[in-house]
Amino acid sequence: MTDASTYFPAADEPADDRAWSPARVAPVSGQIVAQVRHALFAGELKPRQFLGSEAQLAERFGASRGTIRTVLSTLEALGMIDIKAGAGGGVRVADGNPDRFAEALAVQFRLVGVSHTEHLDAQIAIESATARLAALNATQSDIATLRRLLEQARAIEDDAPRASELDLAFHLAVAEAAHNRALAVHLKALRHHMWPENNSRPTGAIARRLIEVHTEIFERIVARDEIGAEHAMRKHLDHVGNFKPNGEDCC
Repeated sequence: MTDASTYFPAADEPADDRAWSPARVAPVSGQIVAQVRHALFAGELKPRQFLGSEAQLAERFGASRGTIRTVLSTLEALGMIDIKAGAGGGVRVADGNPDRFAEALAVQFRLVGVSHTEHLDAQIAIESATARLAALNATQSDIATLRRLLEQARAIEDDAPRASELDLAFHLAVAEAAHNRALAVHLKALRHHMWPENNSRPTGAIARRLIEVHTEIFERIVARDEIGAEHAMRKHLDHVGNFKPNGEDCC
């Protein structure tokens, strides 16, 4: 592939000065998408950078307006660009938002048939890592959020639906406290995929047990005990994986 810098000069250069490569090989739209994708991953495109209007892009790529519309539709679906219509509009590189695609990733998990075992193995790996990183990286604001969620859970431990909501909120707050967006977005995708099914059945006893184990995880995070936090989370999720819906011990 030709060096993408041929097509995408420095980010601060005006869009009119960009040298786009005319697309000659069929399918043309796929070739153009590949050029833009390559430039993005090569670091030659920056968030919110203006790329031009539909007409300008058609001219620079040597492609028809219809082809460019297909290209823009593909790039927009991939989350790579934002399109604004009307005066002052045009095409810009998107401003990143990983959460935007957590549900889309969950849909793909469902469509390919990711199993409960696969889901749980991934959840254990991700959440063990987020607990360890939270012990390293949690800010005072993160710790305050975790403490508040525990206090709320203690106040309503016999309210099963609310206890389930707070259980999920605690796990996501630990992931946020890890300050690793790649891990957090994968956990959110797993949440969309199966978590509602797994957390629709807490009894009062289970809710109280959740508070106990969440408190242990929280204390290890506050103590900056990386290994302890990771171990507490893994032990918690191992118990969840062994849960039987006939009332046996959980969590």
